[in-house]
Amino acid sequence: MKKAKNILSNNIWIWILILSIPAVWALLVPGYYGASDDLHIAWLYQFHKTLFLGQIPPRFVPDLSFGFGYPLFNFVFPLPFYIGEIFHLLGLSFVDSIKGVFLISVPLSGIAMYLLLRQFLERNLSLIGAILYIYTPYRAVDLYIRGAIGEIVSFVFLPLIVLSVIKISEQKSFKWVGIGALSLASLVLSHNIAAYMFFPFAGLLFIIYLLQTFAKKVYLAKSFLMIFLGLLISVYFWLPALIESKLVKYDTVFNFADHFPTLRQLIKPYWGYGGSVPGPGDGMSFFLGGANIFLLVLGIILLLLKWKQIEVKKKILLGWVLSAIFIAIFLMNHRSVILWSNLPFLPYFQFPWRFLILTTFFIPLLLITFGKIKLNNYQLIVLLTSIILPTVPYFRPQDFLGRVDNYYFNRYIPAPVASYEYLQIQEEYLRLPKSTQKRPDKNYPIVYSDLGVIKNIDKINDLKIKTNVVSKDGMVLNLSKYLFPGWTASLNGMRVPIESGSPFGQVSVKVPPGEHQMEFAFTETGFKKVLDAISLAAFLVSLLMVKNLWFILRKIGRSF
Repeated sequence: MKKAKNILSNNIWIWILILSIPAVWALLVPGYYGASDDLHIAWLYQFHKTLFLGQIPPRFVPDLSFGFGYPLFNFVFPLPFYIGEIFHLLGLSFVDSIKGVFLISVPLSGIAMYLLLRQFLERNLSLIGAILYIYTPYRAVDLYIRGAIGEIVSFVFLPLIVLSVIKISEQKSFKWVGIGALSLASLVLSHNIAAYMFFPFAGLLFIIYLLQTFAKKVYLAKSFLMIFLGLLISVYFWLPALIESKLVKYDTVFNFADHFPTLRQLIKPYWGYGGSVPGPGDGMSFFLGGANIFLLVLGIILLLLKWKQIEVKKKILLGWVLSAIFIAIFLMNHRSVILWSNLPFLPYFQFPWRFLILTTFFIPLLLITFGKIKLNNYQLIVLLTSIILPTVPYFRPQDFLGRVDNYYFNRYIPAPVASYEYLQIQEEYLRLPKSTQKRPDKNYPIVYSDLGVIKNIDKINDLKIKTNVVSKDGMVLNLSKYLFPGWTASLNGMRVPIESGSPFGQVSVKVPPGEHQMEFAFTETGFKKVLDAISLAAFLVSLLMVKNLWFILRKIGRSF
């Protein structure tokens, strides 16, 4: 098999970039279009603002929910916003920064799929699989209808995780341990739902390769190290999210039972720009793709016809691929409702059709059934054309609205004053703190109380406020921010307890009689600082592994 560096020297990656252009050209049109998740532009603004308030990593954003803030990036996948922040720091607007994340994810996902398929196929067939991965209709849904930035980025890392599981069974170096760890962590940080969905299948693949390898102890150790480092890199995010999810109400705007696509919807080449609704009258498409369906049927036929000629390792691998595809299709069908009602975390996915993530990823792997077949350039052109031409009309938005940053700030940022547009939508998707009795319905003063006198307010920044108060008989002072771990209050320079106030679950402090100086601030808790340090250390170790850490350590060892 050719190594990645040889593949790049053959300019395959350039061909993938060129062939990706029809999928991403619409992103180059100025302004933003009518994707349903357009709030990510406002979230990137909040990410940027919080980062420059000195909160590293960003967790609690200051302006959402009528200025009560929200621990948004304590629960929402942060990696796409880190990437978007890089684009913004390079001078792009927030709209263009989000589109930049979309744009680079498409060819990068194709390159990742190519590298995976190249382990089993000649280069032209591998290129076919990479382009099929890019031009699956669900990818267009994510890009131009949903604007689902987390899912869009996650498609880059699914092939890299599988490739790492395979490579660590073949190579003695620790390079792919590091790549696997970084890819695993990146998937968690890109889209936690995609990670939950994919990890059981990745775990099954690991068991398959463990049973097949001769050096089981070495493979087991390297795999454990890859998983361990991947979880440590992302632990700063997933562990607080897991622990502190108990502090917010568990509810969802969507009921999974309303969003099962029918089998007909999976095979019917319908296309629309509407949403997912109860029943079969959805405005959006759940089409698997014509080329994808053809490959699925042909792959099964070839597997049956060539069963005796296919080596055992590939049979097992293809069994894994087909099992994943049919499990995903089953879980998208209403007949799986008993599993959705009883399996932990499954209802959290909200939409059963999200399992199109798995069919999108696994179906191109059925090209492995073609074995050692080689395509000439004419056949390659015909197949690429048959994949791209039928689906390329999907890769554009319904309307080029040309909207810029201020439109989304006005629509989704209710601070310092909520706009009319915000009042029409609010933020029903945010899970409120458990102590919240009702959602705020207007902007409140940053500090307020029914008793005593607030002499002045010194707003150092949106996450640090000082005020002087005079209380005759004692008072309860409220800060218009949701109480969440990280908020602190100091009375005359001494830390004092804070409570959850009524009715919003705001930060509240009991102030004794007299004149006092109060200070409120949001900081990273000690526990999270430890997790941040662990994640950084694991990230650096994984980077060293990619740079042949084992060779470096052996060289250091000889020097002693």
